[in-house]
Amino acid sequence: MRSTLTVVVATALLVALGVGPAQADGARTLTGPSTGDPDVFLTFVGCTDLFGTSSAPASRLNLGPYAAPLGRRSLGLMPTGAGTASGPFVRFGSLAGVDSSLSVASTTGSQGVSHIMSITPSSPPGTAWAGRAALTAPPGSWTEVSSAALTYDWSLVDLSTLAPVSPAGSATPAAFAAEHGDGAGFVVTGFGCDGRPFNLDAVRGCGSTFDFEGIALSTTVSVDRQQAAPGEKVSVSGRVTDGGGRVTGDPLVLESRAPGGVWSPVGPAVLPDRSGVAQVDVPVPDTTEFRWHRPESQYADEGWSDAVTVTVDQPAPAPTPAESTPAAAKK
Repeated sequence: MRSTLTVVVATALLVALGVGPAQADGARTLTGPSTGDPDVFLTFVGCTDLFGTSSAPASRLNLGPYAAPLGRRSLGLMPTGAGTASGPFVRFGSLAGVDSSLSVASTTGSQGVSHIMSITPSSPPGTAWAGRAALTAPPGSWTEVSSAALTYDWSLVDLSTLAPVSPAGSATPAAFAAEHGDGAGFVVTGFGCDGRPFNLDAVRGCGSTFDFEGIALSTTVSVDRQQAAPGEKVSVSGRVTDGGGRVTGDPLVLESRAPGGVWSPVGPAVLPDRSGVAQVDVPVPDTTEFRWHRPESQYADEGWSDAVTVTVDQPAPAPTPAESTPAAAKK
């Protein structure tokens, strides 16, 4: 499963400077890049310049890599080239208390950036404070990145032209707010500036935590007949669909058992046809139950279909010849 992240243009980002974020509590499980939250969402921006040219990455759910910070999966992002940072946009009502964080992992390492903008009592009308911090995620493990702990290089920016007016030193958000006053704003923290793939998980902001996990799938089973003669072949079909009823085309393994017995596989995994249906013709010597097993994938847990029974009526045994009696033998 692949998708692209939401594009956020400069004007939409600037609106955030005057809007306080809503507060939410608790963890939310996501099955894709969309959070459904106007205050915390995934986007992509320029690495050198927040409002510079950028391109959308592709995304998919992954097991791991390594041990995911939350659950078992994370969101994998594949940049289309260098120069773009992809990650969460988080609004905040207080620069001194900004709470944005995320966990990132890359088997090859990844370069990133965090951009922050805020309007405070000391910023002249028509300007805002902009901060930038370069980031590195080393390979081999997950790295937690908190915007509150980063040291940003700050400058005053003209909002009409988005051009820097003057530098304002380096400081953490809280230290900068202590010197220049507190205010609302937003922060975008992302990776992929070097064009290498990476994974995100445990995205936190505005009181919410987002955990990327697998999608829910359903597997069905059907047979072309539920009664058969001994040894007759029966066609068993299976199909996998997502929550919207779309066929996913996952491979399936047919399992069988005598009623009440132990399930065992009937041959290797079966790939579906173009319509998404997997099918196996199997001889049925005795009454047998069948079901499909859907193995675990990168984007979904394993699962099984319901069971269907094929009844085989065994022929009545032939009568045994009557035993000879001594009297009959004498005749």
